[in-house]
Amino acid sequence: MTGLAANPEGGLAPGVEAPTGDLEPTRDDAGRRRRWLALLALLALLLVLIGVALWYFIFRQPIPLPNPTQIDLPFYSTSFYGAANPVGIAVSPDGSRVYVAQTEGDRGVLVFDGAGNVIAAATPPTSTGVDHVPVWLAIDPISSELYVSDRPMGTIYVYDRDGQYAREVVLADRIPGWQPMGLAFDATGNLYVSNFGGTAPRVEMFDRTLTLVRTFGEGDRLAFPNGVAVDGQGNVFIADSNNGRLLAYRPDGTLLGQVGRGTGKGELALPRGLAVDGRSRIYIGDSTGQGVLVYRLTDEPIPALEYLGFFGGEGIADGRFSFPNGVAADGRGRIYVSDTNNDRVQLWSY
Repeated sequence: MTGLAANPEGGLAPGVEAPTGDLEPTRDDAGRRRRWLALLALLALLLVLIGVALWYFIFRQPIPLPNPTQIDLPFYSTSFYGAANPVGIAVSPDGSRVYVAQTEGDRGVLVFDGAGNVIAAATPPTSTGVDHVPVWLAIDPISSELYVSDRPMGTIYVYDRDGQYAREVVLADRIPGWQPMGLAFDATGNLYVSNFGGTAPRVEMFDRTLTLVRTFGEGDRLAFPNGVAVDGQGNVFIADSNNGRLLAYRPDGTLLGQVGRGTGKGELALPRGLAVDGRSRIYIGDSTGQGVLVYRLTDEPIPALEYLGFFGGEGIADGRFSFPNGVAADGRGRIYVSDTNNDRVQLWSY
């Protein structure tokens, strides 16, 4: 038998004191404390989520965090030389063809092989005059043809994979004041064009018949949008150059998030070229920021553009830039950047 020692005549055994209170808290008291702690934790989590949601709906960008960890960034591999003031760039999925818009000298598009040798030149038709400036490029995933926007001509020219001129793009329905610049295709072959002209700058989506299907950013006060890119899920990204913004849209045109201009980590100065790789990483060439910023689109806790890191820096050495512009990604983990004022294309690899 256990318990307090008893005196045979009654009472407690000699030397044993009577208890003066409870030996331990009751189960009810402990349960109440646990419930209160759980409630406080839930309230704290709710306040954090409300704060994050308010920040997003006000600023449409993730909360900036100090010293974000730079992860999974490419390293400098080599450079291709031979292009004068290169801007736009496009690359075939296997990396065997690299197309570079040369905006000085003999203006046109140079065709490089995978080793960086110039193998052809895509020249604009002479019948249209001599004032050509090719700017942005994109490769049709269905036909492998090269599309080239020509700003002074206000049009888009099409070439075969070897640089032979094929035709000029003719829209199904004329768009008054059309000024095509940035170009991109989605996986099904729809063409996306950033347009300076018309009633408001915007990005236009055309189907295979070149019929306008949808617009992006028309109500978001774009200012000289340049680069445009589309990921595997059909999300559309726009480099809103003069506003210093990167904008992300759902396939239906709904704004998902944005990154703004600033001097902090992950913020932009003069964004120009855009590319998305096979792992949905977004690369944006920042001309005055002298490098390339990398983001990814996240859904947790809310859709936002997450900053992954930066590569580059100002200079003339390998891995340094002087006003980078175009960015392209092949299917083998390699990133191509037009290093405009250094007259070269840099190749970065994972």
